[in-house]
Amino acid sequence: MREDIRSQKKELRSIILTQRDTLSLEERRKKSESIHSRLFSLPACIAATTVALFVSFKSEVLTDSMIREALRLGKVVAVPFTDLRSNTLLLSSITDYPADLAPGTWEILEPIPDRLRPIALETMDLIVTPGVVFDHRGYRIGYGGGFYDKLIRASEKKTIFVGLAFELQVVDEVPCDSAYDQPVDIIITEDRVIRCER
Repeated sequence: MREDIRSQKKELRSIILTQRDTLSLEERRKKSESIHSRLFSLPACIAATTVALFVSFKSEVLTDSMIREALRLGKVVAVPFTDLRSNTLLLSSITDYPADLAPGTWEILEPIPDRLRPIALETMDLIVTPGVVFDHRGYRIGYGGGFYDKLIRASEKKTIFVGLAFELQVVDEVPCDSAYDQPVDIIITEDRVIRCER
């Protein structure tokens, strides 16, 4: 990746994280409730039988209620497990939330090793992704590891990727490198559903 793009991403990531971190827990809860409603009203989510959701941490969109709702609806629910040896994300199905999970990489809740139940990426209908910054084309800036870019690149075209973000995280344009960066298909904020066009 070109150094100028890396530098631009780093600066934008810092700016947006600072803004996101200023949201109070009550504000994040209220906005997350709206995002929850929009996600589960999405035709692609209603139709999905297999769904992967990230487990939120720090000031991210709160996904706790979304994971519980997906399980309640009888969907096959997977959460990511970070495999640092291969530098990739594995998806593991869960049946008991949060009992199937414990703090893992970067203290994010992940499947307990003896409850790891890998699920094939090609079987996933919908994968909900985190991010720090998004643009209307679906390009995103994460935390710099490229884990979700690799997941999107490796996925079958039938899998729909949905980014969750607060409105303040959506900008006009994210600097991207076409050789590495992979866009999501849909972005949901507390105010709208953005169907990404490239």
